Amino acid sequence: MTSSRKVTAFCPGHISGFFLPVIRESPEASGSTGGGIVISEGVRTVARRAPSSSVRIFRTDRYGVPVRVDESASLLLDLLGHLDVRAEIETFSHLPPGCGYGMSAAALLAATHALNELYSLNMDIHACTKVAHLLEVLHRSGLGDVSACQGGGYVVRTTPGPDGIIIRKHDPRPLYALTVSPLQTSSVLSSSGILKQVESAYPDEMPRSLDELMMVSRKFAEQSGLISGDVRKILSVCDANDIPASMTMLGNGVFALGRNAEPVLKGFGEVYRLSLATSGPRVLRGEGY
Repeated sequence: MTSSRKVTAFCPGHISGFFLPVIRESPEASGSTGGGIVISEGVRTVARRAPSSSVRIFRTDRYGVPVRVDESASLLLDLLGHLDVRAEIETFSHLPPGCGYGMSAAALLAATHALNELYSLNMDIHACTKVAHLLEVLHRSGLGDVSACQGGGYVVRTTPGPDGIIIRKHDPRPLYALTVSPLQTSSVLSSSGILKQVESAYPDEMPRSLDELMMVSRKFAEQSGLISGDVRKILSVCDANDIPASMTMLGNGVFALGRNAEPVLKGFGEVYRLSLATSGPRVLRGEGY
C-alpha cells in the first residue's frame, strides 16, 4: 500500500441523447449502445483510509459551498466490498443526481480510481472502467455512462460495454442544460413497455457530427414517448428560437447547443453552463500525512 491516507479523483459526467439497452446473461457483456456528450462538470471524490466504510454525498451550490444531500450510497458501498477495502468516501458535484447527467457513473469511476491509488490495487485505467461498468449494470443505475466517460468529447457507442466500439470526437461549442426534476433510471430500465418504445425509436444511422447528434437525439426523444409535459414546453420554445435541443436521457430536463440557448433556458430555471470534456477520469491528488 502507498503512504497516502487520502486520494482525490475526478470524473466528468455524461448526457445521453439516445440509447438502446443490451442485456445479456453476463453483466460484464451487458450495457447499451447510443450517443451522448461527455461534459466538463462531473464528480470529485475523496477517499480516505478508515477502519470502517462510509459514504457521504454532497452537492455544491453556485458558490462552490458543499451541502450534504445523503449519508450513504449503496453503489459506492458495493464498490468498496467488491474491491475488498475499507474507506471513507465523500463525493462532490454541482449537477444534481438522477437528472440525466451521469453523476452516478462519474462518482463510481472517480471512486474506483481514488481507491485504486489509495490502496495500490495496480489496476490500469481500463481495469478501473470494467469494475465500475460491472457495478453500474448490476445496480441498473445506468448502462452506458461509464463506457462513455472513459474519455471526453461527444460519443457514439455502436457496441456495448467498455470494450465496445466507441467513436469519440470534440467540438468547442458550449452546451447548456436545465433540470425540471429527477427521473429514476432504474424505473425506466425495468419497464418492458418503455423499453419497447425505446427500441423502436432507436436510430438506424449513427450521427457523424455534434449537430447530427442533436438532431438524432431529438428524434429519438420524440419517438420514444419519454418527453414530459414540462420538457415539451421548454423544447417548444427552443424550436421557436432555432436552438438545437433535446431531452436529457434519462432525466426530466433539456440540453441545448450554442450560446443562444442560455437566455432562452433561463426563463425556465437554473441553467448549467457546460462544455465538452477533454478527458476522462483522473486522480487529482494523493496526499500522505
